[in-house]
Amino acid sequence: MPGTDTPIVAGGHTVVVSASKTRPNDTTAYTAGDIINDSTSAPTVFTFNNCVRFEGGSGIIGRVIIDDSAAQSTKLSAELWLFDTTYTPDNDNAAITPTDAEMRTVVAVIPISTSYVGDATSGAGGNVLLTSGVVNTPFKCAEGSKALYGMLVARNAYTPVAQEVFNIRIHIYQD
Repeated sequence: MPGTDTPIVAGGHTVVVSASKTRPNDTTAYTAGDIINDSTSAPTVFTFNNCVRFEGGSGIIGRVIIDDSAAQSTKLSAELWLFDTTYTPDNDNAAITPTDAEMRTVVAVIPISTSYVGDATSGAGGNVLLTSGVVNTPFKCAEGSKALYGMLVARNAYTPVAQEVFNIRIHIYQD
């Protein structure tokens, strides 16, 4: 761990951290501001481990890529909210409701609005890459932690596929 007088240069190490979720077995449409999660009754948090080299460390988020296991005619537009501390997750397809205390732990909100169709087969037979493009957003993990915690929020009306899988990859330049 660097000492207090040691300068830190971002970009010394590059990593890609990932987390994945399979949404519920339904096709209930999302509206703008709805959470995309893995359960309508016992949701979990996206956890991105080893975002930094040492506990309480920092880095720069270069970009975010989401591979989506479905190719719907209307592509998802979303935001990835990243926190330095875990939070109480909202149920799938419920409105986003972070508390004031949780809002104080947000390190970035990254728009994900560009899509590239991989397999153009409609629905569950296809797939799409969603990307933020370059964001270059600095962050710092909480003391005692090397992780970031994520929340995926729909920002358009989107009709999902049952058990659609969202794999989120964050490209990070570590200090």
